Amino acid sequence: MGFEDYYLSEIKDILTYNGNIEDMKINYGMILMSICCWSLTVLRVFNSVTNFCWFTLSCLYLLFFVQIGACLLVHCVGVSGVWCAMGGFAYRMWSITPPDKSLTNKLLVFATFASYIWANVYYYRLEGTYTTLCHIAATWLGYETNFIWIRSQGLREEKQSQLAEERAEKPQ
Repeated sequence: MGFEDYYLSEIKDILTYNGNIEDMKINYGMILMSICCWSLTVLRVFNSVTNFCWFTLSCLYLLFFVQIGACLLVHCVGVSGVWCAMGGFAYRMWSITPPDKSLTNKLLVFATFASYIWANVYYYRLEGTYTTLCHIAATWLGYETNFIWIRSQGLREEKQSQLAEERAEKPQ
């Protein structure tokens, strides 16, 4: 087996949980729920759906890249770090700017976070402390990434308003 074949095989095993259908259902289901919750919380800060979609796809690409890299490094399988990080990011965004108070939104956010807790308890009982610590670390990473992202958005808006003021002050 060549170098490339080895890593492609490893990546396939990571993404498919070594063929474990139950783990795939749980984790890819959690990613879908996280995307729905993410949509409720993050979409509101974008001025267009296109920008939101690009941002979401970029984040998913980055999260999967980091997840696969970490799994290659420590010889594990799975994508639970993706939904954990998305949950941390969405939770921080939701705590800062809660979505509208419609019953549907409340139920979706509740279902997502209840599922998140259930999945973490399930994997704690199944896999033990190490996996749980990895889930906590991924959640914290998502939470802190949101803090950095919000700060960068604020700095960018501040810079744009400064530039607008400077242009307004310049004589024509």
